Amino acid sequence: MSNTKSEKTAAGTLDHTALAEDLALFQALKPYIGHCLSMNHEINNSLAGLIGYTEFLLMDESSLAPQQKRQVEMIAKCAERIRQVVQNLCDEKIALSERIDLRPVMETYKAIEKKLD
Repeated sequence: MSNTKSEKTAAGTLDHTALAEDLALFQALKPYIGHCLSMNHEINNSLAGLIGYTEFLLMDESSLAPQQKRQVEMIAKCAERIRQVVQNLCDEKIALSERIDLRPVMETYKAIEKKLD
């Protein structure tokens, strides 16, 4: 079952208003999903360095005072929380785009475009 609004009527014709809505939804989501993936990549690259350095500092606990150790652990914990928030945001947007089956919409759009040429 398609999650798009465009469906053929009983006569076999396509509801063009619904087609336009589906196409608009696709056009609206496409850059947002790309932006989420790009943002996820950039933030995760920075977080990898931050998490790596905190792990490095914690490897030699004897060189840290107890308060310093707690502060470094808090930095690592916050970095992991940021990573999870960004991942959840992107996963949600990707899941939304995967639920929308745009193949019938694009096929109809191409057929209409061909007729107009």
